[in-house]
Amino acid sequence: MRLAVFGAAGRADRTVVDHALRQGHEVRALTRDPAAVARTLNGADAIVSTLGRQRRGPGICTDGIRTVLSAAAGNGPRRLIVLSNYGVADSRRRTAYVAVSWLIERAALNDKEQMEVFIRDTAWTIVRASVLTTGPRTGRYRTGTDLRLSFTARVSRPDLAEFLLTELQPSGTATHPLIDPNLFGDFC
Repeated sequence: MRLAVFGAAGRADRTVVDHALRQGHEVRALTRDPAAVARTLNGADAIVSTLGRQRRGPGICTDGIRTVLSAAAGNGPRRLIVLSNYGVADSRRRTAYVAVSWLIERAALNDKEQMEVFIRDTAWTIVRASVLTTGPRTGRYRTGTDLRLSFTARVSRPDLAEFLLTELQPSGTATHPLIDPNLFGDFC
């Protein structure tokens, strides 16, 4: 599969790109050059966005996805998988974990929530992950649309990359629009 990956300078993004290349996918990755977005999307089958805030200001996810979707309009890929955060949109009021997250990361979570608004017209999957770690791939994570997280919920970036790439395959749940799996790692 030909993938256009946005936000490839971040730790989650680099892990996704590494895993995709090892699985034989063709990857075009874009970091911070908005003028090159259309070239990155040219010929892509799907878009993977792991955009996140890394000292770049509060609107990086919203602005980034708006730019990507504008460039994809027309002949660009319609398949999109986006990394968001657990605790935004319909997962916002679920647990104490979410309440504390909003106290600590209000700007980043607002940005992720606004980003999600822009992707509703694509064949999309939103992955709302818990805290990402630098640990190894374990294959131990759970997905679902109504998971409850605790303060110990973690998922490794390699597990996240594995899940994102699996969801892009025809047998993944992501082939159906409006699927919203929340991803987090078991703490076992």
